[in-house]
Amino acid sequence: MNIDDTETRVDIRIRSKGKVEHICPDCGCSCEGYDKRERTWQHMDFFDMECHLHCAVPRMECPKCGKVMLVDVPWAQENSGFTLLFEAKGVELMKEMPVNATGRYLGVTDKRLWRVLDKHVEERMKHQDLSELDRFYVDETSCRRGHRYVSIFVDEDYNIIFVTNGNDTSSVARFREHLEAHGGKASNVKFICCDMGKGFLSGIKNEFPGAVVTYDRYHVIQHMSLAVDRARRHEWNVLREGGRLKDATKLKGQRFFLLRNVENLSPSQKERVDWILESHKEIGIVYGLKESLRDTWDYDSGYDAANHLLDWLITAERTGISALRDIIKVVDNHFSEILNWFRSKMNNGVMEGMNSVIQAVKRRARGYRDWRNLRTMCYLRGSGLC
Repeated sequence: MNIDDTETRVDIRIRSKGKVEHICPDCGCSCEGYDKRERTWQHMDFFDMECHLHCAVPRMECPKCGKVMLVDVPWAQENSGFTLLFEAKGVELMKEMPVNATGRYLGVTDKRLWRVLDKHVEERMKHQDLSELDRFYVDETSCRRGHRYVSIFVDEDYNIIFVTNGNDTSSVARFREHLEAHGGKASNVKFICCDMGKGFLSGIKNEFPGAVVTYDRYHVIQHMSLAVDRARRHEWNVLREGGRLKDATKLKGQRFFLLRNVENLSPSQKERVDWILESHKEIGIVYGLKESLRDTWDYDSGYDAANHLLDWLITAERTGISALRDIIKVVDNHFSEILNWFRSKMNNGVMEGMNSVIQAVKRRARGYRDWRNLRTMCYLRGSGLC
């Protein structure tokens, strides 16, 4: 072992004693080394000093299959410049830190760490078993500016099982290929929960024709919340244009109180919302329909919920309020998919929570140049295998 005080570096040389017999990893034949090649690996720091291992690794030729290869060493993987312990430490740090920051901390380039991380994740994902998969969630999340998205597929235990580029029909087709490559069958999938993107629905009809599609409460109420906000903005413009600036000022900035669920409002906030609903008839009607739509999922049976949703549609159409136009189309066009919740009990709100975690990882790294790097981080943080 050599310690360089000026460069704060430790170099450890490893030598083998005596003649060693080697085994060919392909055919299991006994081999002998005929020469050696010098190799170096970076190891974990030794007393805060950079540490490197050096070893003259034997090269062997198999007499049976004729292959020439270096002997595997127990402290590092093939073609790696790091020891196993160094790689393990790097992966653990990259779970909690951006790769660039991890590289600065460990004293290596981020490109080398990405290669380590990609290899680690790819090796773990090879052992993914999807033979028992009978339901999954799918949603999109942005990966770059300019409406660049990735699609994320999650199993019933909320583990990420597949990430692919895009949010169209082809992304569902790629998932089916991935599913069948890991022991699963498209015919086994009975329930799917997704958002209301046309690409997802079209892909599901092509690739999983026997599955029941559920549009969950989160996305339906999200559309309804947009209707409430449209009604508020319309009323604010009417007041402003009519010269009632004082009333318009009182209405401005109340958006989040109107969008929040009633049970989550504080007493003072509830008083403010009650004043708005009493003072502005159109907002009150739309807000009441929002709360009525939320009641759909509180029924004990799908039959009762269907009757309630049908009554809701008739009432909403009779109001003639323009702010309700889009949500009426959504409920009317996806009536069955909304009520399928009573069969599947699947809620995509979990996916939205996971998307927020993924976006936090992306912001912490200040974005990724390649969507495949984001995919690697998704598997690392959310697959349950890494």
